[in-house]
Amino acid sequence: MSEFAVNLRDRVRQAREDVQIAKQASDEDRASAVGADLANLERLAAEHGVELPEQSSDDVRA
Repeated sequence: MSEFAVNLRDRVRQAREDVQIAKQASDEDRASAVGADLANLERLAAEHGVELPEQSSDDVRA
């Protein structure tokens, strides 16, 4: 896997975790902002053919 793909997958994983942390803290503004970043990362992955790990049902974006 290329360094780009590894980095992108890592950023998606971190963004998913950050959304969950924000939601658990009832910080909907942060969850929404990170969710938007996550959507952009997922779009970028799709555009470059980078497969991302499945998102669990607990990882729902804001």
